Amino acid sequence: MNEMIGKAVAKASTDELFQALSYGALKVRAARIASNHIIRIGKFDLMVAEDENGDGQVVQAILPMEEMQVMALANARELDSSAEGWSESDRRQWLADFWDGLAQYLAKWQGIRMRRGPGENMTFEKAVSR
Repeated sequence: MNEMIGKAVAKASTDELFQALSYGALKVRAARIASNHIIRIGKFDLMVAEDENGDGQVVQAILPMEEMQVMALANARELDSSAEGWSESDRRQWLADFWDGLAQYLAKWQGIRMRRGPGENMTFEKAVSR
């Protein structure tokens, strides 16, 4: 299953959300857009915000956890048709491993930070400048 998680993570990392975050960071930097603005990139509304240290800006996307799980499980089914018949505990374990792998992959290769919250959402953010 680890090989499948790696393939699912690599596939998910090409999702248009992550492309939108990268493009959004470039756009904010080039246009010098101030914090507390919302920009639309493709189908995503991205928030321009101060980073957690107050030293710079980030572009954030906050999406429902359920929507992200649908994307992740669709990738799993594309890679392995037996994923359709997983038990609830297998599905939960696979998703936990997938989220860990995706967070590491996005941070390392795309400079995107991923975290759970607020509430039943997931937040993705990319630094505008460092």
